[in-house]
Amino acid sequence: MKLIDIAPVEVWQRLAQEIYDKFGFNGSIVDRDGVVVHLPAGWANKVCPAIKGSDDSRVVCSSAQLSMAETARTTQKAVIKKCDVGFTKFVIPIFVNEEFLGTAGGCGILIEGGELDDFYISKLLHIEEEQVKKLMETVKTSSIDKLEAAVEFVQNRIKELTPSSVE
Repeated sequence: MKLIDIAPVEVWQRLAQEIYDKFGFNGSIVDRDGVVVHLPAGWANKVCPAIKGSDDSRVVCSSAQLSMAETARTTQKAVIKKCDVGFTKFVIPIFVNEEFLGTAGGCGILIEGGELDDFYISKLLHIEEEQVKKLMETVKTSSIDKLEAAVEFVQNRIKELTPSSVE
């Protein structure tokens, strides 16, 4: 069974859009094999698309996603962590009949009090730190409460989308 077997791509697209519209995170839906079912519907900042736009730097996002998805699969719980550059990321596992189908979640927001590593970002993107600082001006901060509300929202939407029992 795959994510698109329980809901069409357009439904997953709408969820990614809701994550972005309601909470400002890059919303993403990723299947159990790490394949993106739907790309972010909008970008939380200008740093993330720069990182995702290069094969060299994209590994930062994919390694965080794969690691967090595996933790979500084994614990069957939401996982909240920071990626290597310092953005907060959350993933919610999607299960049907104990079968792991993938994750829904968001990233690209800096939790209040958090820091981004502009030196690391400049090396990752092969650009000057001044250019990174300009990109970082677009980064939004969020409270823990808003993060928790986003996690709860996505958990509830997944419950609505996944059948409790599929024959």
